[in-house]
Amino acid sequence: MTTELRHKEPLSIPTGSAAVAEMLRLAGPTVAQMASYTVMQFIDTWMLSRLGTTGPTAAGNAGMFAFSLVSFGVGTLFVVNTLVSQTYGRGEFKECGRYLGQGIWFSFAFAIFLVPFIVVLPAAFRGFGHEPELVAMESLYLRIVLANAVFKLLGTAFSQFLLATNRPGAVMMSTIAGVGVNAIAAWALIFGHLGVHAHGIAGAAWAQNIGVLVEMIACIAFVLRPNFRRRFGALDWRPRAAEMMSLVTIGLPAGVQFIADVLAWSLFCTWVMAAFGTAAMAANTFMFRYMVVSFMPAFGMSAAVTALVGRYIGMGRPDIARKRANLGFVVTAIYMVSCGILFFLGRNQLIGVFSSDPEVCRIGAQMLIFAAVYQFFDAVYIVYNGALRGAGDTFIPAVATAVLCWGITVFGARWIAVHFPGWGTAGPWTAATIYGTILGIFIYARFHAGGWERIHLERGESVSREMVSSKT
Repeated sequence: MTTELRHKEPLSIPTGSAAVAEMLRLAGPTVAQMASYTVMQFIDTWMLSRLGTTGPTAAGNAGMFAFSLVSFGVGTLFVVNTLVSQTYGRGEFKECGRYLGQGIWFSFAFAIFLVPFIVVLPAAFRGFGHEPELVAMESLYLRIVLANAVFKLLGTAFSQFLLATNRPGAVMMSTIAGVGVNAIAAWALIFGHLGVHAHGIAGAAWAQNIGVLVEMIACIAFVLRPNFRRRFGALDWRPRAAEMMSLVTIGLPAGVQFIADVLAWSLFCTWVMAAFGTAAMAANTFMFRYMVVSFMPAFGMSAAVTALVGRYIGMGRPDIARKRANLGFVVTAIYMVSCGILFFLGRNQLIGVFSSDPEVCRIGAQMLIFAAVYQFFDAVYIVYNGALRGAGDTFIPAVATAVLCWGITVFGARWIAVHFPGWGTAGPWTAATIYGTILGIFIYARFHAGGWERIHLERGESVSREMVSSKT
């Protein structure tokens, strides 16, 4: 069936202040949705820090390690946003649900793929040279979180579908519900309230799972509303070869890029920083809680940009797609640079929220200086990478991210830590900052070169618009 014969519903293009409102209306709930996982981790880390430094350090290390594995699936599922947005932009609303269905199948398949890692991964912490007490806590936290990864995967598929079909308010409400339940569950399970025994770090892991589960259920409930599911074909969940091929072809490079980035940072925290001892890892964990507060909302803006770029490409307006990407970058840069200024000026007070240990506070405050410098280029990378993903340009960005991140942030930083230990944690963080700067410049240049405008995605095809034109 050709595009011309399918039922379409026309969409309007906001201009002027309405364009800004469109961006912020979609971005606000998206930012909240992406920030929800961050807020959950921040709350859990703060509560665990009341019990000492080992617990939050273990949760930070294991949580990031677990998410690095889940992130491959999450990164792939972000392309549900791309594919549904372009279908939505073409006005083919009934066909949007087909991509959600493939996302659901992919979520279950990937959750099964993760099962063996629950058994083998804890040994990695011993290999990194962590102290026995820390290893025991890390292993426990990782097993609990990873065993329930399917909640995060399904929640991602449904939330990206809601964003792509212009339902950001539903994502916002789901996020608020998940974070609220997580906070109460963490308070009860970590410290032992509401008639529940205190479970410490295990309680933090279960509280996070409960929060993610509630967020997933809320997203599913919004999608299954009668009028919504009929309009967008949301119950069309049967396996479809063409749509699954689109998801895999475009999504796997995005998933590789996501896991390459997150896993590299996980190794940076657990392997590179391990060379400087538990105090350095604790400081790094606390500093990362603030960094994540900065870059996870930026990922929310990136998801909004992905939706808008995909939508306007679907409407045949790459010029509007470019404008929305630039607008998203301006908003994100203002936020992240403001965070950087706060990191620099309030570095001692910010680390003091989590610890009173003088050594931890000294190292953490120094790290926040590097985090402050990192912010602008991270904003460039995150937003324009989201724009490229909305156009279906995922392979080259994935390769660039993997090569640069692993070459500089992991192996380069580890080499500095081993051969120049006198530089302290400033050595590896210098390498990480150089990586962020180079990657940001590369992604910016790739987007503005405009090659993405020649990509055409429709029903499993990936051809240039020039080729389509030449055949008509």
